[in-house]
Amino acid sequence: MKKLSILLLSFGLLFTSCEKELDIKSEVALDGNSSLSSSDIDKILTGTYKKVMEPSNYPYFNVMASEIMGDNYKPFKFQFIQIQYLSEHTTPPDDIMLSYFYKDFYAAIMRAHTVLKVPTASNSQKGKARYVRALSYLRLYDLFEGVPVVDENYDGSPVKANTPKEVLNFIIEDLKYAKANIEPINVGNQDSKLTPTKEAASALLARVYRMNGDLASAGVEAEELIKSGKFAISDNPKNNDNEVIMKFAGNLAEANGSWGWIMSYDARTWNCFGVSDQIIALLGQDDTRRVLFDIDEAPQTGNFIFSNKYSRADDSDLLISRIPEMYLISAEAGNSARLTELQSKRKSSLSLDDERRLELSFEWVRWSDLKLKGEPYKLPFPQGAMDANDLLGK
Repeated sequence: MKKLSILLLSFGLLFTSCEKELDIKSEVALDGNSSLSSSDIDKILTGTYKKVMEPSNYPYFNVMASEIMGDNYKPFKFQFIQIQYLSEHTTPPDDIMLSYFYKDFYAAIMRAHTVLKVPTASNSQKGKARYVRALSYLRLYDLFEGVPVVDENYDGSPVKANTPKEVLNFIIEDLKYAKANIEPINVGNQDSKLTPTKEAASALLARVYRMNGDLASAGVEAEELIKSGKFAISDNPKNNDNEVIMKFAGNLAEANGSWGWIMSYDARTWNCFGVSDQIIALLGQDDTRRVLFDIDEAPQTGNFIFSNKYSRADDSDLLISRIPEMYLISAEAGNSARLTELQSKRKSSLSLDDERRLELSFEWVRWSDLKLKGEPYKLPFPQGAMDANDLLGK
């Protein structure tokens, strides 16, 4: 799929204008308004998680979009003009990729709504659905800031965009419910990190509190996770199983995790991204994170350095939360000892801001950090979405 020509991508634009940009129908075969067994509800949830990994025909760019708009990548080649638009902050309203970024995140939201409307769904199952809804709205917020917030009672009528603050507050309420109702992680089973847990909701809540300007609450969530003893900063960042709080699993048969490939020299004839010079400059000679970058191969790759944080076999796991982020949030909230602890593991002595940039590089948070620093750019709403919803641009 990723090797389709730009002509085919442009050809798709002819058909997209006929679609409703806010998809209000859940793509599941089970009727969410009827009483279902717990196993049937879990099947809907599995489909909901799948939509997080594969929102569109080009799911890797849905995942990478905010990172492409940031400053952690050094573009090696743009095969698609749409990806260059993202990087250069020049995306026009009629861009085909833009329509994917907008409407296809709502697909996961609508699948979550299917679960929330099932009368027999448990509070835990509803919590997992609300976690996915929160994460999907967070992706929309990253790209567009203020977007229409619709809940499970949405009737499909035109709706105005909410303010950015309202979107964040909605996300926070979903995550608070998820934290209160989903079971805790089973630390003895790595697979338990592949679906939402109490701790996953808490970690995302810490991130969003920080984005919303509530560092005190963010620090409380971060400290709770650190003190739980369920996670630890690894001596070798390549072996990060103990660090991971939440991730969605890549699947090679479905080729649903291609961002690792796109961030490698293997993709050099397609859309391909190396690591920015600023990131590399942050790496000290003894920094344990050097293993995450192919520095020694640069002479053979046009002097570009590539990240190897993810698999290059189209099955990259989708990292959502790791414990090092919690150390950085706690430090920012005033617990400076947490920064010292992280730096001791990483053998580093950067500023808090630089530690955050390096540690969380390519984990889909850099753009929100730049926004907190005053970055004004946001994507325009797709023209098709505004045509379908005459209240969207008002």
